[in-house]
Amino acid sequence: MAARRIVPRLHLITNRHLCGERSLAIRETPLLINGGSAAHVAGCLDLANAVGAAGAHLPSEGGAVQIARAALGPGALIGRSVHSVAEARIAEAEGANYVILGTIFATASKPGRDPTGLTLVAEVAAATALPIIAIGGITEANVAATLRAGAWGVAVMSTILTAPDPAPAVARLRQIIEEETL
Repeated sequence: MAARRIVPRLHLITNRHLCGERSLAIRETPLLINGGSAAHVAGCLDLANAVGAAGAHLPSEGGAVQIARAALGPGALIGRSVHSVAEARIAEAEGANYVILGTIFATASKPGRDPTGLTLVAEVAAATALPIIAIGGITEANVAATLRAGAWGVAVMSTILTAPDPAPAVARLRQIIEEETL
C-alpha cells in the first residue's frame, strides 16, 4: 500500500485548446510529463528533468520504464498507458509505479475509440498490484463506480477544463474520491 500512496488519485490531463484563455499554470502539485508517443519519450524525459517534474508518463507502444527510471532517478513517478491486462502486466514487470487504463467511457477526446467499460478496470485490478488510473469519459457521475470497479484514481480533461470554474469541479471530484476510499 505504501507505493500506492505516492500516486495521486486525481490526474488532470492538460489541453490548452480546452482551457481557452485560462492559464495552465499548476502550483504545489506533482507534475508528470507525458511522453505522448514512442518517438517523443526522450524529449519528455529531458523536459521532466529540466522542469523538476515528479516523473513521466510513457505511451503504451514504447519508452521502457527502465530508461525513464535511469533518466529521472529512483524516486520519480513513472507511469505507462495501457489498454489490456497483458499491457498492465508488462508495465508492472518493467517497474512502473502506476498505469493509466482506458478508454473506459466514450469521450470526445478519442473519437472513434470504443469504450472498454468498467469490466476492464476490474480485470486489470485483479491481474496487477499497480495503482490503476482510469481515463476516458470520466465525469462526476461515474467516478464512484470507476473506483468501486478497482481503479485507484481517475484522469480527467474536459470535466475540469471546460467547467465554468475549475476549482469547484476539482473539489467535487476530490470529494467523491475521498468518500469512496474511506
